[in-house]
Amino acid sequence: MPRLTGALVGTTLALLACSTSNARTAADPDLDRFIKACLASSNLPRAICECTAKKAKDELSANGFAFLTASLGNEEAKAAELRGKLGLQEAMTAGTFMTRGPAACARELEGTPTDTAPPLGAP
Repeated sequence: MPRLTGALVGTTLALLACSTSNARTAADPDLDRFIKACLASSNLPRAICECTAKKAKDELSANGFAFLTASLGNEEAKAAELRGKLGLQEAMTAGTFMTRGPAACARELEGTPTDTAPPLGAP
């Protein structure tokens, strides 16, 4: 009987972990679209794409986030339409986000503070 209980507990925990992971993005279809586009357009791991999606949603305007998502997803017509709605600063911030967002997430996931960049020439 203890063997069966252990197997049930293990299965329950595995199912809970899967459902919790999916619930994070299922609750926000915008994040889910960003993550799918990130995974399809880059070789970044899922954890980096998930973190980057959350960071972009927090740091960019709604139109900036939508523009970035459309750009990553190769939705050229939608990206062009949204680009026309962005101010200059918004467009620059959204357009350059992927040069700094994933790197900040990688540092966060490794436990390195994101407000400090490694010195130039550091290994």
